[in-house]
Amino acid sequence: MNVLDMLGYGGFIFLAICWIPQTIETVKNGRVAMEKSFLVMYAIGAGLLMVQAIGLDNLPLILLNSYTTLASLINLYYGIFPRKEF
Repeated sequence: MNVLDMLGYGGFIFLAICWIPQTIETVKNGRVAMEKSFLVMYAIGAGLLMVQAIGLDNLPLILLNSYTTLASLINLYYGIFPRKEF
């Protein structure tokens, strides 16, 4: 593992920490406070970056973009299909 890989894993950890509270809050509440257009653009952007990372065979970027794609898709799901209040 070289210095650039270590920086990549560090970036992954910091960005993952940022998305965890938002995603937990979204699942717990069954709805998301972010604009749907932002969620769609973020999911597409993260997905495209994941494809590029796979093509580059760069594990830190693959992990980061897989995680952010999944988190943004979870948030997007609850943005489109919010849980009904009873």
